[in-house]
Amino acid sequence: MRANAIVSAALIASAALPAHAVPPEEAFKAGCGGCHSSDKNILREIPKGPDEVRRAWILEFTAGHPNEMDSVKPQIVEYLVKKSAAAKSWWQFW
Repeated sequence: MRANAIVSAALIASAALPAHAVPPEEAFKAGCGGCHSSDKNILREIPKGPDEVRRAWILEFTAGHPNEMDSVKPQIVEYLVKKSAAAKSWWQFW
């Protein structure tokens, strides 16, 4: 229940701020947190490779995936690009 309050607060705060002012982790929570409590499942799916390859895959994926807050979508994409670059092995997500 507390997590829902935090996400709600982030939504309210981010609505009052320009999208670029929302920290990437908060953008993920605001745009994806209603359905995804963690980024682990999506990070498992993102292909390995250079940033451009991962960014293209993420952009294609998010184009057809529901998002609770479109204004933070660019921050979500960059958050996932950065997090997927740090992923070293599949088992770190378990």
